Amino acid sequence: MEEARRMKPFLLGVVLVASACGSMQKPDAGAPSTEADASVFFPPDTSIDAGSDAGQQAPDAGHAPRRWPTTPSLTHDVDRSLTAVLERTELEGACAALRAGATDATTRLRCGKWMFFYETFGTVGVPSPLLDFNQKFYAGYFGRGFEKLGFVADPASDAGMPVGLAPTTGKLGSVETRAFTCASCHFGKMPDGRYAVGYGNLQLDYGRFITTIGAPLSLGFNAADPGVHPQLRQELAPHVATAKASSSYSIEAGLVGLQLLGAGNDAQLTVEEQERFLSLNTGTMDFLTKPLIEDGVWTVSRILPLWNLPDAEQRARAGMAHERLAWNGGVPTLENFLEGFVVIGASAADWPTERLAPLADYVRTLRTPPLEAQPDAGAVEAGAQLFVSRGCRGCHDGPSGESAPMPFADVGTDDAYATIYNAPPDGGPCCGLGGDASYVTRGVKAPRLTGLAWQTRFLTTARSRRSSSCSASSRGPRWHCRRRPRSGTSRRAAP
Repeated sequence: MEEARRMKPFLLGVVLVASACGSMQKPDAGAPSTEADASVFFPPDTSIDAGSDAGQQAPDAGHAPRRWPTTPSLTHDVDRSLTAVLERTELEGACAALRAGATDATTRLRCGKWMFFYETFGTVGVPSPLLDFNQKFYAGYFGRGFEKLGFVADPASDAGMPVGLAPTTGKLGSVETRAFTCASCHFGKMPDGRYAVGYGNLQLDYGRFITTIGAPLSLGFNAADPGVHPQLRQELAPHVATAKASSSYSIEAGLVGLQLLGAGNDAQLTVEEQERFLSLNTGTMDFLTKPLIEDGVWTVSRILPLWNLPDAEQRARAGMAHERLAWNGGVPTLENFLEGFVVIGASAADWPTERLAPLADYVRTLRTPPLEAQPDAGAVEAGAQLFVSRGCRGCHDGPSGESAPMPFADVGTDDAYATIYNAPPDGGPCCGLGGDASYVTRGVKAPRLTGLAWQTRFLTTARSRRSSSCSASSRGPRWHCRRRPRSGTSRRAAP
């Protein structure tokens, strides 16, 4: 069919806008570029909560990290019931009420939570007709709500859409789309069965979603399409055959194809690029790639949890001049992080800081979910003492386990990540992001120590799926991970 030939480039590479799963901040030339002195990272007991994740009193143990205070909960963010966590009825209308003049904290945080799940910032996403088509004819392959690719199916969606993929004002040509929200990457089902806001969704198969979303429709027109990766042609063949047995398939496929003619072909992926995305581990992505901002290098990041971020007052007490967000530790504040998402998403709308503030305020309320079983108090005390005596503070030296960027030679992970935002060593961030060289750290940070009970990858395991060997460093009170022999780059990611 002529429409199939003309739309094929688009179908081969529907690339989603990178969500807040690790975006670059909008640089602020006035932001501090040096970290606070290490001695002020250990505040008195009044500045942070000495309680463990289970609510017990952890010992001081020579300034072992402690979590920031838990604020009174005004939203319901952890539960085994998905419906209970989504709070659809409670969130409805909260942002409208805020715009109308409401000033109470509950309305403000409910608006922030609504933004977390549904705000797209006008980003262009995936064509809605294509998503609907795949759910109707290929749910066996993708799962309802694309659950087989790590998404969480939205119980309120009759069309089988996932949580975190919301309608947006951004279009592909004339075609309506759905775009990633914060919840696509930072919400999910934890290993213990509870749903939690702020959880880094390591089940999300971003690379496969990008490469497969348009492939079934293309293969329905041409089962041997050379523009579709051979692996996908093989694994999708039985699903395509089953779908085409439906009496309505050909007509509906043709209609979707005609609709997608208005989407353009800027998102085309070559077979080589498809190979690269297919090789990604779940829970990882390169968020600076076409069709939007392209930094010219393949840098893969693991999705991090959003729990336990301090507010401005807490940072001031602790002497934290810089929050060290994102994998390279270069983002000064959460507000910068959110502004960066708007920049990378190429939003046409105006998003000043005050408009983003409810979302930032809500994210700062997210704390590590409480443990369901109380840990042994003696083990907690012994662990805190070991944390100090074994030199763990050498990397996790913030008041709540935050850290500064580490040289790749020390950490032993993929040093290609040093090129993120700027491939050549020539100063500030690339791609029109602005700012100075302080925003390109050329390092990788030791992640914040939050929610370790529900993490499934540590150190270099995001790359190798194995634990690394760690030993005391001769250069000081740090423990370092030995490099694993590298067998290839396809599945590498910052830990």
